[in-house]
Amino acid sequence: MIKITVKFMSIARQRAGAGVVEFTSPESKLRDVLNAIVASYRIADLILTEKGEVRPWARILVNGRCHEFVGGLDTELQSGDRIALIYPYAENF
Repeated sequence: MIKITVKFMSIARQRAGAGVVEFTSPESKLRDVLNAIVASYRIADLILTEKGEVRPWARILVNGRCHEFVGGLDTELQSGDRIALIYPYAENF
C-alpha cells in the first residue's frame, strides 16, 4: 500500500472538486495509480486517451518532474510521492 499526495490543477481541479488530496493505492506503478485516481475523480477524459495514454496537452508531474522524464507510466511510486495532474485548458469561457 502506498500513500501519495495528488494535486489537481486547472480544469482538473474544478472537475475533481478538490485542490489537493491524499490517495492510497495497493498498486505502485504510475499507470495503475493514475487509472485509479482519474476514475475516482471522474477526470479520465481530461487526462487519458481511450487507450490509456496521457493526452497530448495533459501533464503528469511526479515530484515536480514530468512523468516522461522519470520512467513514464511505468514509474514505480513510493509512499510520500507527489503527483500533479494538469490539463491547461478551461471548458467554458
